[in-house]
Amino acid sequence: MKKTLIALAVLGTCAGAAYAQTNVTIYGTVDTGLIKETGSDVRMGSNEDSRIGFKGTEELGSGMKATFQLERRFSLNNGTKFSGNNALDILQGADPEGEDGVEWQGAANVGLQGEAWGAVRLGRVNDIAIENFGALDPFAYYGVGSAMGGYNILYSEELANTIRYDSPSWAGFGINLSYTLGHETHGAENRIYDDYGNDGFGIGLKYDNGPLMLTANYDRLADSDKSWLWNAGGAYTYQGFKVSVGYQSTKVKSAAMNVLTGLDADVDQKDWLVGLQYNTGPHTVKFSYNRGEVESHTEYDGKANKYSLGYTYDMSKRTSLYAMVAYTDSDNDSVGEIYNSNDVADDSVTGVQIGMTHRF
Repeated sequence: MKKTLIALAVLGTCAGAAYAQTNVTIYGTVDTGLIKETGSDVRMGSNEDSRIGFKGTEELGSGMKATFQLERRFSLNNGTKFSGNNALDILQGADPEGEDGVEWQGAANVGLQGEAWGAVRLGRVNDIAIENFGALDPFAYYGVGSAMGGYNILYSEELANTIRYDSPSWAGFGINLSYTLGHETHGAENRIYDDYGNDGFGIGLKYDNGPLMLTANYDRLADSDKSWLWNAGGAYTYQGFKVSVGYQSTKVKSAAMNVLTGLDADVDQKDWLVGLQYNTGPHTVKFSYNRGEVESHTEYDGKANKYSLGYTYDMSKRTSLYAMVAYTDSDNDSVGEIYNSNDVADDSVTGVQIGMTHRF
């Protein structure tokens, strides 16, 4: 009898230890292909960013979990660290092409999640406005077909030094909130941040229920002299078709603009998006029309129109082939430099891209 009780006690202890263990998932994307654009040689590059990540949860009881996520991105074709174009990283002193570039370009955070109240994460998290608005782009801000929002001057897919709250879904409606700490301002080496340093914050509203998705977002970027953007849009899905529309307005203050581009001027940027997708079985056809407008009272003044067409064939749940073509027509070379995906100063650029994606 005593042995039985001892055995049951040991099993109970082991069960308790197992209950407290962290469930870890290793995930990733490997993607590469060929790209040819006006003004550039044929090169190998990706549609989606190649990445490897780790995420996990630990059950804490009473419907609460501890969460974490770490994600590193890289260029599959040559194995180098992915540099990206994250505005906040640059404003806070990172050199995307240099030794002091960000090591974990994707998410890097820890947090708590509750069934009743939602989730809180601290560290490096997705920017709310980009996450919600990017869902309207048939090309998801990737590849030569990307919507013009992907070339926004304040584009920061991930925000460092941020706390983010995501509410649970109430019949499809949810709220996202974030607060980002600005760079240290004390010390002689940090005096530059007296000119444009500030904390940032983001607010997102989203309704996603059945065929209808609506979103509206506001983002004031940290360390940008209080530069901001807002966007709004929606999508409707019906029998394989998905139609989406969106509008985004951005104000970049001269101090931030000088750090990001070298241009000492306030800049207003406006972007419009109309998207259409059709999915049947393993086939998905995508089309988008984008219009961008830049106003700075410098040579970077004008409009651009972009037309993108793409096709994806899903060979399995994890592996797909893709092809896309895009044409961007700008008023002048300077505006083209902002909106062309290869950063070439040209008022007319055509891009073609083919490749393969595998997710694990």
